[in-house]
Amino acid sequence: MSITTDYKISFGVKKIHDRDFKFMRSINYSLDSVITDFRNILNCDNLLGAINSIMESPSPGEILYTTEGLQLIKITHTTTEIYRDSAKYDSDPGITADFILPTADFKEIVIIWRNFVYNGKISLM
Repeated sequence: MSITTDYKISFGVKKIHDRDFKFMRSINYSLDSVITDFRNILNCDNLLGAINSIMESPSPGEILYTTEGLQLIKITHTTTEIYRDSAKYDSDPGITADFILPTADFKEIVIIWRNFVYNGKISLM
């Protein structure tokens, strides 16, 4: 199966006040919301850089990545956790994530999203 099938991913464009906004739909609203925060290539590339650095690191660790929408992405070598409210996580890091997925899957979703942001088409690098 493919990531787009596994997570029931679809992309679209909605016109709001004469501007086109790209969005993603999937099996989880938190995943949709966090991905949609990355609206340009530079932001997507920065997130991919963070994912790559943690996946390539020989020692275990984590990266906490706050989005423009003040959501939090906690990336480890094996899993990625998404929190809709970074302030709640800051006050209690033990709270349950709103969505958890394998980091390898998250990376692939970000790559697919980046390609959609860049050219409006779904394709893999």
